[in-house]
Amino acid sequence: MATSKTGTSKHTTDTPSILTERINGHKNTFIPVEKLQLSVQSMKYCSRYEDCSAQKCPLDPLIRFKGVFEDDPKCEMAKPTRHKYWESMPDDLKSELEFEGYFEAEYNRMKSAKERWLALPEEKKAEIKARMSGLRKMK
Repeated sequence: MATSKTGTSKHTTDTPSILTERINGHKNTFIPVEKLQLSVQSMKYCSRYEDCSAQKCPLDPLIRFKGVFEDDPKCEMAKPTRHKYWESMPDDLKSELEFEGYFEAEYNRMKSAKERWLALPEEKKAEIKARMSGLRKMK
């Protein structure tokens, strides 16, 4: 700590701690109370809401405003389960979650895969379906 001319101490910002980085990282972002309430309301659809401490929740419409650090817990909920929670929400909450209960990267990968599938000729799709059917029978 540095000492001012009056002899009182004040905090320095030369070496911020992890805690001050986390606090200061969100300080400049103004989020209306309605959005915060909507955020909590949508995350409550998760069965792990009471016990989860993941900083970034795919059921949180404010996920883009939240920072993440290496030591933060990650959401361990399975993708299909998170999507089912999203499906069970009322339409007003669903519309707030543009990635349908997935993380952005997951959603974009699935979207790209769907676009590639739809772009395939029907003969190629039939060939892939037949090959997959054969693999399933082998189990």
